Amino acid sequence: MLRNTKFYKLALEAQRIPLPEPLPPNYIDNLHEIFFEQIFERIDYISDQVRMARAYPQFLPQVLRLWQKRWHYRIVGPNTAFLGLLDIEDYVFFMEHMSSRFTELHVHEDGVGSFAEFYDYIRHLCDINIIRFPSVECCVLAGNPNTMVDEDIRDLTAMLPNLKRLTSCMNLSGLYMRGFKKLEQLVFKSMYHSVPLDSRWMQEICLSMTQLRVLDITDSFDSSVRLYDIKLPNLEVLKINLSSVECMLSQVLQLPKLRKLAVRFDDSRQLHADQETIFQQIVVAKSESITRIALNNEVVQLPARWQQSLLLELPKLRALVCENWYHDVFFLDRQHIPCEQMQVLSFSGWEVVREYQLLELVAECPQLKQLALNGYHSNVDKLQKLQAIRSLERNAKPLQVFSEVMWTHLQPSEYQHWRCNKHVQVTCDGSDYEYQEDGFEFDFI
Repeated sequence: MLRNTKFYKLALEAQRIPLPEPLPPNYIDNLHEIFFEQIFERIDYISDQVRMARAYPQFLPQVLRLWQKRWHYRIVGPNTAFLGLLDIEDYVFFMEHMSSRFTELHVHEDGVGSFAEFYDYIRHLCDINIIRFPSVECCVLAGNPNTMVDEDIRDLTAMLPNLKRLTSCMNLSGLYMRGFKKLEQLVFKSMYHSVPLDSRWMQEICLSMTQLRVLDITDSFDSSVRLYDIKLPNLEVLKINLSSVECMLSQVLQLPKLRKLAVRFDDSRQLHADQETIFQQIVVAKSESITRIALNNEVVQLPARWQQSLLLELPKLRALVCENWYHDVFFLDRQHIPCEQMQVLSFSGWEVVREYQLLELVAECPQLKQLALNGYHSNVDKLQKLQAIRSLERNAKPLQVFSEVMWTHLQPSEYQHWRCNKHVQVTCDGSDYEYQEDGFEFDFI
């Protein structure tokens, strides 16, 4: 039995084919690729790059990788740089190899003509059959409003089957927008009135485009859109005119994933009564989940009494970016703010806040992370006093202080010092302190 086992073992080993030794790396080929990339990256003009790519097809993978690294080569549209390829063969070569790699489509200014003409130019171009850009997920339509009509959007839905983000201020009614089946973000600002947004199509969007996470249909003037229902289960951000949302506000406040609601007041309406009603209606309905309030009180003109009855009823409030209070007496003091939980405060507008009020408020807010100041408080003396307060907080993170004019009040050495200070740091980033200039905003949990 032992002899038989040994026999079969030897027989199996004899059948095994030894693997060849691994080949040594081809250093010459690698060196060629390195040299090619170094030369290629120093070529400025796209026409010369394309001709070099056509002359050396063995390096095409490296060329496509280099093109894809350059952001402006991943954008297609009638205004993009590669339209400088006047040679038709160069253009066809570039489009054929990059059509599946474009990530954005931009239309701005007047382009090379109307968008429809550009679409036909791409589709019927000499021996090229590119009718889709499958990797484009972002589209920006910001051109002359007369260069695009609704029918162009119908063509666009065929070109961009996987589009997720669309921003437009073109002269469109909203027809054919439903053709974008995967759309998650629609920023549709109507800036011209010859073809205003149509309530029918906007209502259809609010009922059928269930993948939407962001919807912005604010009109820069007076909105003609009237909406009565909304069913967008994935909507997180809604920006809209008051005249468009007031008839369906209760449905909006019931959206399960809503995280931000921005309401703009129409220019021609007298909203002194309506605005307070709408504002308080939102506060009452969402009091348990409001984390941020942003408004311009010069526009909204809420009465002075609201802060005493409402601010203390917001248990999750963390950020208050409310400018231009338009009151003789500054009332946002420690009596009216849930100081223990505040993380963001902004006094960068015109409101009158005295130094002692500001310092008392900061001292009462141990969790404060960000503070915006107006020009009156943008000086070294105020930074030093804030530092003295923050240094008393145990294990506190640096307080980020924003001011639009701080850099004009500080010497370069002072600015550098306060950028890296342990307790108080000056920043130029004002994105966290933006407020709704023509209305108000709420952030929810």
